[in-house]
Amino acid sequence: MTFHPADNPRLNQPQNLTPAAAAPSRGGSAPHRPHPSRHQLRDTVETMLFALILAFTFRTFGVEAFVIPTGSMAPTLNGAHFRVICPSCGYRFNLNANVDVQWVPGRGVVDLRNGELTNPFTVPAPYHIRCPNCGEEIPVRDLPDKPIIYRRESVQSGRGDYSETYAFPYAYNGDRILVMKYLYPLFPPRRWDVIVFREPMRGKENFIKRLVGLPGETVEIVGGEVFINGQVAHKPPDVERAMLQLVYDNDYYPVNAGQVRANGRIWTSPWVPARDGRFAGHWFTGGPVLRFTPTGANPRGRLAFRQEGDYLYNNIGYNATQSGRRLVGHLFVHMLWRPKSAAAALRIVLGPASNRWQVRLAHDGRLTLFQWRSASARWKHIAADRMSIHRSIAPLHGGFPYSLSLSNIDHEARFWFNGQLVLQYSASWTLAQAIALAERERITGQEMPRVFIDPTGPCTLGHLQLWRDIYYTQTLAEQNYPGTGTMGHPLTLKAGQYFVLGDNSNDSDDGRAWNRVERVLRRQLHLPVGVVPQRYLLGKAFLVYWPAGFRPFRQVPWAIIPNVGKIRFIR
Repeated sequence: MTFHPADNPRLNQPQNLTPAAAAPSRGGSAPHRPHPSRHQLRDTVETMLFALILAFTFRTFGVEAFVIPTGSMAPTLNGAHFRVICPSCGYRFNLNANVDVQWVPGRGVVDLRNGELTNPFTVPAPYHIRCPNCGEEIPVRDLPDKPIIYRRESVQSGRGDYSETYAFPYAYNGDRILVMKYLYPLFPPRRWDVIVFREPMRGKENFIKRLVGLPGETVEIVGGEVFINGQVAHKPPDVERAMLQLVYDNDYYPVNAGQVRANGRIWTSPWVPARDGRFAGHWFTGGPVLRFTPTGANPRGRLAFRQEGDYLYNNIGYNATQSGRRLVGHLFVHMLWRPKSAAAALRIVLGPASNRWQVRLAHDGRLTLFQWRSASARWKHIAADRMSIHRSIAPLHGGFPYSLSLSNIDHEARFWFNGQLVLQYSASWTLAQAIALAERERITGQEMPRVFIDPTGPCTLGHLQLWRDIYYTQTLAEQNYPGTGTMGHPLTLKAGQYFVLGDNSNDSDDGRAWNRVERVLRRQLHLPVGVVPQRYLLGKAFLVYWPAGFRPFRQVPWAIIPNVGKIRFIR
């Protein structure tokens, strides 16, 4: 992602208005207006100069503002984008506005290098946008920001001359962020930091990516995961949650569920009841809140997530084109569980066979963890003393809501109870195991992730959400070009060398895809392709201080009202 410093806004200084002179009293004179002394003028000038020097020093050696132009770090950071609201489910998301393709007066739609958004109505949008939550095909005319400008231009090609109409919705600028400069000479960079650096291919532009490889490490991407020195790299809990990408959020239940859509398809909920000898009862799944009612003597039920369409594939709604065809089994499920009886219990199963976990929560607060063993086709109990975190939970009460979350990301099970991390266990997962699984999937097909919610006793489930981890793709390897740090092409970093990846792995120009090195770096440092030298690190991004705002009126061309709710620290 090309990365530009943010323009400092021109401050409109209010005119220093002198209050009207008091009317002289009858027979009197106007009050005397004292003039500032030379000392006062000198003090004012010195104060202003000192403030300017301090601001310049702070910007140069402390914190600097930048604007994100493209979407290679989406959805963590947004570049220029269109805002979309799905008319069926109401889900709000951003769609990439490619500033490298814009309409130029007299030239039409042209390809630009490192384009900038100087006019919000010059970036064309696709005519149909796919909702990442319910799959609705949204016409560009239904985008919320009006007006949408349509321009027609003549196109010459080998097929002959024809005309094409482009739609230009209102495009918002990217997130404006603060970067802590010159931090790394004092404190060494850490894995998963979001960093700003000068790209090493030509040395002319600033990029922003996530740091994954440190000096002295060997990096290899296999099965969508990052391996460091032969072991899978685990993310801290706050980073893990910041990098989640939506699969399905039941809070946005479509109003046209069960009806034939414009594309001829009928949407039904991906959460479906499972009924066999072990599970029974009645489920209501036709709205944002799901209900389970036991019937007969069996109090247990099962709710399963049914994979269909693009749900568990490595696509994100931010990208205008969906190109991900890899199933992602590293998941995060969240719900608000409200049991109706004091004897209620819950079991959650999450993940594919190679990374499947089961958490059981009993009515007395007992919390147990099991790991699926494919070789024996059985669950193995994980003792509490083997876990890095295992906290006790008070007995449950009927009628009370409980916030529950479970993740199986990077072969590490984590369970949150009412927002507190109460269980954490890291399983061993080596590079050799990942390569063997990748080879097996090549022959037999991809592993199908399983998501089951098994309640005991009547209950409701609200705010039911399923998210997935980032799946790092094998960039360029599919084009018979060995992507740097990808499977079969490991990268060993020397002193002062770093490896970076973008969160939008399907559409990120990062260390995997770079194909050249700046001449100076190649001659002086013998820098390999795909590596960032320490001298090119500029700082750590830590705050989105000005997300794309709002327009007060349609006639106002720029979004000048701040979006305070989206101001956030960068994880």
